Amino acid sequence: MRQIVKTMMMVLLMCSVAYSVQAQDARKAIREHYAAVKEQLKMYDELKETGDIYPVPQMYSVVVKQNLPATGYHEETIQMVYREETKSDEQIYSDLYLDFATKKYNFAAREFYEEYLYDKQGRVQFIYALESDFGDVFQREYRFYFSQGKLIDVNVKSRATDSEPFKDVYSGNSVPEEYRSYYQRRMSSAKSVMTIFKTIDASREL
Repeated sequence: MRQIVKTMMMVLLMCSVAYSVQAQDARKAIREHYAAVKEQLKMYDELKETGDIYPVPQMYSVVVKQNLPATGYHEETIQMVYREETKSDEQIYSDLYLDFATKKYNFAAREFYEEYLYDKQGRVQFIYALESDFGDVFQREYRFYFSQGKLIDVNVKSRATDSEPFKDVYSGNSVPEEYRSYYQRRMSSAKSVMTIFKTIDASREL
């Protein structure tokens, strides 16, 4: 019996180590992908400053402006960075795939900013979200990491004023109940952004 328990513990330990290595590799790949997209966006900003139109930014943009009850003026901006793939020499127009998206919006004075990174299969790979001005916390940051569509890492930070550095509130590989509804809304938003991208892509005049 003692040998069986020992064997089971060894198996569990090996599984835990394997999962840890896999998660570390996934986070490394996410950070490299994220850095590459950010460099691409930096290049677009530099082109905008010079007035050059080439190379053309690989991006769709959607802006919503409206007046909402109770909170007044509301503006929502979604920018979707895509990549191109050509599957054959006979193909005239490349297929476009959503790579990264940013979402910025407000409700009255409260401002929100979100980022969504997608893998080559169209699954969400990383979510960053920033929300401001609520309760006794000035800002809260969320980071959700995924591998093959499955959540592998969660990090939450907050600060009381804009002059303070962010401090860790939670780190783990699952979402605590306190943040679960927020996480679910961000996952829903990631799917909605993908739907918007596909709708625009299917509506292009070619």
